[in-house]
Formats: sequence, structure tokens, C-alpha cells
Amino acid sequence: ELLTAVAALPPATARPNITGTDPRAPDPDFRLTRLLRPMLGWLILTALLVGLDALASVAFPALGGLAVDAITQHAPNLLAIAVAVGLGALAADWLVIAAQTVVSARAGETLLYLLRVRSFAHLQRLGLDYFEREMAGRIMTRMTTDVEALSTFLQTGLSTALVSVFTVVGVAIALLLTDAGLAVVAMLGLPVLIAATVVFQRLASTAYAEARERVSEVNADLQENVTGARVAQAFTREHRSARDFAARSDAYRRTRLRAQRYIATYFPFVALLSDLAQAAVLGVGAFRVAAGTVTAGVLTAFLLYLGLFFAPVQQLSQVFDGYQQAAVGLRRIRELLDTPTSVPPPGADAIPVPARLRGEVELREVTFSYPGATQPALVGVSLRIAPGETVALVGTTGAGKSTVVKLLARFYDPAAGTVLIDGVDVRRFDPAAFHHRLGVVPQESHLFRGDVAGNISYGVPQASPAEVEAAARRVGALEAVAALPYGFRQPVGERGQGLSAGQRQLIALARAELVDPDLLLFDEATAALDPATESVVLAAADRLAARRTTVVIAHRLATAAKADRIVVLDGGRIVEQGHHLELLAAGGHYARLWAAGSPDGTVAA
Repeated sequence: ELLTAVAALPPATARPNITGTDPRAPDPDFRLTRLLRPMLGWLILTALLVGLDALASVAFPALGGLAVDAITQHAPNLLAIAVAVGLGALAADWLVIAAQTVVSARAGETLLYLLRVRSFAHLQRLGLDYFEREMAGRIMTRMTTDVEALSTFLQTGLSTALVSVFTVVGVAIALLLTDAGLAVVAMLGLPVLIAATVVFQRLASTAYAEARERVSEVNADLQENVTGARVAQAFTREHRSARDFAARSDAYRRTRLRAQRYIATYFPFVALLSDLAQAAVLGVGAFRVAAGTVTAGVLTAFLLYLGLFFAPVQQLSQVFDGYQQAAVGLRRIRELLDTPTSVPPPGADAIPVPARLRGEVELREVTFSYPGATQPALVGVSLRIAPGETVALVGTTGAGKSTVVKLLARFYDPAAGTVLIDGVDVRRFDPAAFHHRLGVVPQESHLFRGDVAGNISYGVPQASPAEVEAAARRVGALEAVAALPYGFRQPVGERGQGLSAGQRQLIALARAELVDPDLLLFDEATAALDPATESVVLAAADRLAARRTTVVIAHRLATAAKADRIVVLDGGRIVEQGHHLELLAAGGHYARLWAAGSPDGTVAA
């Protein structure tokens, strides 16, 4: 029966049952209020529960004053009523606090889910320039530390803060209703408190914002040193790296201490004002009790109210640190979500990407500069590639080879000129649909945690095991995969840990083959491979390029020599193009590169 019931359950999804807009959808004008709409009911219920909690807190001083008057007036029945009502209020307040904790936790976790998913989805839509401009550690800080700061405050601090605020308002009203004259005495220090609060808020906000930037630097440094640990050890930079990390951590520590000093100054000052106000009220109240203008019960209630008035301020001191971190974290997340993508979706002139592209490629007077660069990466580049043609890009470092490939893949848009695929400006294609027709094999084959089969099917998650195996077979990677202890189920660590460079390259080629692209962009990276593995990878690349328009960044001129056409770039311009023998005979840039290369055709590129 249990198995039958389980089988009848609806299929599990990655998204909880939350109404409202899909958090993964683009939101060019992000507002937190839109994320709050699906949980409006929970937020209203939270506010009501917080109000009841504050009301219970305000009731206790009045009951205490009533009990004192009952004792002084020898009224046992009135005392019993005050005690009974007080106990009932305590029990009700306990239930309210329990419900408030559950409801606020549900609302807080839902908001964090929506915010985290929206942030990650927006990251996926940002152009390559953002990731080349921002350090990975800073991005990770926004997605982890900043979100966690918001989570901690929503789960523990928000309810306390709301109860404190409601209590202060309620107590202020109760003070005026209890005795307006004593209330005036109690409020004499209020202007000083307000002025001190404004100054404290400005100083503390600046310190906390700086602290978040400092922790971003710490995380970025940590991420960079973890990924570059092998290089650091090879050059014996461990002690220097540790010293630099300690310096950044110390800068973060000092910034946090500055913020804590502000807290250590402000909140004791608030306590001092509270003590002075209570002393003044006690002195004035004692004279009035002696004069008979106020009862001892009223004075007792007033003193209890006064303590309750300043107590929430002390409670706020416990959550202020979390509030400031959450506020800064939310601002930084909003900055991320407000960052526009450099490759926006098409406008009204959009053209659907066809099921198959012919593979005709054209760059028409393309000029491009990287953000912050003093020199353009490409200047007036024009190039036409016929369907099915293999073109090798050749040139020294900084010639513009990688930039051409990035523009073809629409990782960037040109500053001037047009990139056309099958005669259509790529900016009129939906980026996601267009990328589905591309096969991109970067110089460093990035693999994800999982297994070999999962990495091959990365671009086609629904691919069957037979299709994954067929893709590996078509590029000649099947033998290498079969040699692994667990074959296609061989575990793959972060960034391909556990596999050799050649195995990672073959898996990346099989991944591109499974997508069955119409345009292949391949950054040759075989210089670090042994000759036997290199020949296997090059053969796999040749199989992948067959029948497809292919653009290869050739680091070995021997590889370029096999292309249908060679395009030589220098200083962001095309200086030569043609077949291998034609370019050698011309005696130009290509011939000089060939002559300067090693016997195997390697060129520093």
C-alpha cells in the first residue's frame, strides 16, 4: 500500500509550490516588493502576531500597577483578577511567539529561495564581460555571504526588531495615557537620543558597507589561491600568499572592530539615557505620590513602562549587527540584479533561430574593444566563411584570435560592425537558442562535478546512455572512456579533477558532438599533451569538425596547415588569408611565423 501511495504522488520538481512570477524569469527592473507578493498572506500574519506579542508586553506593566494598587487598597479580589489575567496573557504570548517563529521562518526561507534563484538566473544571463571583470570570489560572496547575512537576520533578528518597534510605539502611547506629566519628564532626553541615533546610523552604515567589501576581497583571495595552489607551491609563494591573505583578513577585522566600537559607544549611551530618565521620573513621581496626586500603583506602572520603553532599544543592539550586514548584503544583491547584460535579448525585429543553420559566417567591418582597454582588440575586421569550411585563426598573442571567436559565439557584441550567421545579424537571434546551435570547445576544457556521462550530456541533459556512447564513439573518445575504471560512470571532480588533460579534452569534444552543432568554435590546446594523446585528441577534433563550419584558434601551425583556409591576424586586423602553401610562398606574416616555429609547427600564440 505504501509503495502504491508513493507511486501515485506527483513527480518531484526543483521548484516548491510558490505562487507568483517564476524567479528564473528576467526582471530588468528588480524590486524586492515583487518577490514579496507570493507570501503577502504570511507577511500580514507575521505582522499581526508581532502586534499581539507587543500588546502582551504593554499589558504587563498595567497589570503590575493594578496589582500594587490592589495590595495597597487591601482588595484581594482585584489582586486575583490581575494575577489571573497576567498568567493568561503569559500563556497567550507564549503561543503567539511560537506561531510567530514558525510563520516568520516560512516567509524568510521562501524569500531567500526566490532571491537566491533570481540572482543565480541573472548571473547566467550576464555577458562574459561581467565574469572577466569581476573576481569569482566577489561573485561567490554575493551568492553566499550576502545571502546568508540576509537569511540570518530574517530568521532571528527581524521578529525581534519588529516586536521592539511595536513595543516602543505602544509603550509611548501607554506612558501618555498613564500620566502625561511624567511622560513629559521621561521624554526630555528623547531629542538627544534621536540625534545620537542619526549619527550612529551614518557611521555604522559606512563601516558595515566597507566590511562587506573587505570580506569580498578575502573570499576572492581565498578562491584565487585555492585554484592556484599548484602554481604557488611550484614558485614557493606559500608564505607570501599567507602573508597577503593575513593582511586582507586583518583589514576586514579592523573594519569590523570599528563598527563594533560604534555599537559599544551608542548602546551604553542609550542605557545611560534610560537610567537618567528613570531617575528623573522616580524623583518627580515620589513627590507626587507624597502629594497624593498619583497613586503608588500608577508610579509603579509608569516605571515599568519606562523600563519597557528603553528595553527594546537594548534588544535592538543585539540584532543591529545582523541588520546592518543584511542591509548591506541586500544592497549588493540588488546591484547584481540591476547589472544589465552586455548581450541583451532581441527586440521587435527578432528572428527565430532555425532548427538547422547552414553555417555561413560573416564579420562585416567589426571593431571591438574590451572594457577599460586602451587599444581596440579588433579594428575593421571583415571575414566570410562558407558553410562547411574550416578556417584556422593564426597570430601572435593579443592578435585578436580569441576575440573573433567570442564575437561569433555572441559572448560579446561588437562596438561597430555586424556579425552575421546565415545572413542574419546575431543580435536578432535569441542568445539561448543561438548558443544551442553552437559547439564551443575552449582551450581549457572545463568539466563539472559528477561523472563522465553527465559531462558529455551537459548540453543535452535528456540524452540517453546510448546517445552519449554514440557521441563518444563518433569523436574517437570511446576507447579512452572505456579505459577508465568505471567507464561512463567514472566520478569527475571539480574542474575535471581525477582525469588527465587528454581525457578532459576528449570528453569536451564528445560533449560538443552530442549537441550536434552547426557551427564549431574550437580553441586548440594540445601543446601540453604527450604525442600519443595529442594525436588522439587531434583526430577527435577532425571528426568533430567534419560536415560543420569550423573556426579553430590554431596554436600549432601544423594544425592550421590542414585547414581549408588560414586567416592571419596581427594587431586586431586581418593581414593575410589563404591556403598553407600560398601563404608560405607569399613570404608574409604566416611565413615568418612558420619559420620562427619549432619543427612540429608550434608558435607562441
